[in-house]
Amino acid sequence: MAATDAAEVIRQLRRRVPGLKQWAIARMCGVHQSTISRVERGRPLDRNLAQAALEGLGAPTPETPLPSRSSAAVLPGDAALAGSFVSYAGTTVFGGTPIPVSALMDGIRPTTTIPTRVSAQDVAYLEQTTNLMERWDFLHGGGLSRSAVLGQLHHVSEVYRHASCGPQVRNLLRVALARISKVAGWMAFDDHDLTTARRCWLLGLSMATEAQDPLVLTSLLTDMARAAIHNGAPKDALDMLGMASGSARESSHLLRTAAAVVTARAHGALGHRRECLSHIEAAHDYFEHHDQGDDPEWMSFYDTAQLAGDAGQALHPIAMGGHDRAQTVDLLGKAVHGHTADAARASTLSRAKLARLHLAMEDLQSADEASAPLLSAVTTVRSARVRQDLLELSSATIAFGNDPVASRMRHNVERTLQEFPR
Repeated sequence: MAATDAAEVIRQLRRRVPGLKQWAIARMCGVHQSTISRVERGRPLDRNLAQAALEGLGAPTPETPLPSRSSAAVLPGDAALAGSFVSYAGTTVFGGTPIPVSALMDGIRPTTTIPTRVSAQDVAYLEQTTNLMERWDFLHGGGLSRSAVLGQLHHVSEVYRHASCGPQVRNLLRVALARISKVAGWMAFDDHDLTTARRCWLLGLSMATEAQDPLVLTSLLTDMARAAIHNGAPKDALDMLGMASGSARESSHLLRTAAAVVTARAHGALGHRRECLSHIEAAHDYFEHHDQGDDPEWMSFYDTAQLAGDAGQALHPIAMGGHDRAQTVDLLGKAVHGHTADAARASTLSRAKLARLHLAMEDLQSADEASAPLLSAVTTVRSARVRQDLLELSSATIAFGNDPVASRMRHNVERTLQEFPR
């Protein structure tokens, strides 16, 4: 192999990367800088040094020329990559030939080490991870990071199936698996993947029932009831809440609060005004008597703003029919202004309902003021429910024809949804 072959490769490389230094090329090739100098001066070169120079530049030859900027780089096999990692790194950095993400990812496989035995502390770590992922959901919605949560669900299920532990830790593992199933199910539902959501929830119900944990069981059934209401099946929701009534009595006042207000939401969806108001009152009564010491850490999100939002959304169908509008506006307003930044999705959902109600009341100015922050929220909250509410809000403005406020609202919502389709 002649030195001129390597010289031609270097000339091509210099044309593509102006200002490339000899020392950088030498580092890429794994040879001394004097060798590159000799190549560029056209001096004879030992065959082995020429071979080293060519291989260091990505092993191009006259038959396989250096790829152009637009061509996809070929990822070497694992053995070649391990043997000349510095050379390939140099080619990527100095040569400007990026390796396609897909080619790199094909060689990256998730590896999960399942411990042979787990302790209560190990399970506590799993629970902490679930808490973190649930906070992601509250902040960003289910569409942004649910793949990571599903990966964690698989990991916890493998630990449950294969790791050995004592009876008490085994029960803690059941609860941990039930909780991550609950979180994964809710995130899938929020991203409108109902099949995955149902599978996760059924797994969670199985584990929570086997663990005899009334807290997680009540929360799971309440989540499933919320989903049924959203999907237009409030009677199914009441059936699920009926199943939750036994475990709710053994749970905390805060979980009873959630169960009561979701019951109110089911009755509101059915147009049962009296039952809706009665369960809202019961929810507030439970909330006033709840003791944080009795509540699980993962229920800390349920504060006065969350209760106000749930109660306002329970009354929303009633208010759209012309009843209890002032109370509904007050509740949704308290939710919007009371939610912290960590509850971005909940705040957005309440705000969308508030804007929709203002439109029904023909208060376009208030509707415009309520809807304006929704547009920025869509950029960070990935939720199919939020998008659905925004679409309904946009459709509701059509009834106002060419009114400038309604037209501006509709234009802004449609533009935002186009810019952030998912």
